Amino acid sequence: MNNMAEEGMIREFDPEEGVVVLEEMDGEEIEFSIEEEVEIDDDKYFILVREDELDVGEGYALRLDKDDNGDLILVPVDSDEELVKVQTALENMN
Repeated sequence: MNNMAEEGMIREFDPEEGVVVLEEMDGEEIEFSIEEEVEIDDDKYFILVREDELDVGEGYALRLDKDDNGDLILVPVDSDEELVKVQTALENMN
């Protein structure tokens, strides 16, 4: 499993407002818009798009998880099998 520390720490996570802010390792904060949310087999996934790339339309699939301390983290989906599950679930929502 990927360690979210490699990707950035969650500074703000507000699914109701549709906003996620991640802090990169260099301290830079990046704001994302939550474009989609889907639950698959008790796992919750979010499709995030960088606020400064909304017109590009390229999103990132992340799974809500807990770290060793029990804190909520967003883990990038990097297995093709898991990405297909998420994509299929999103297509079935529409």
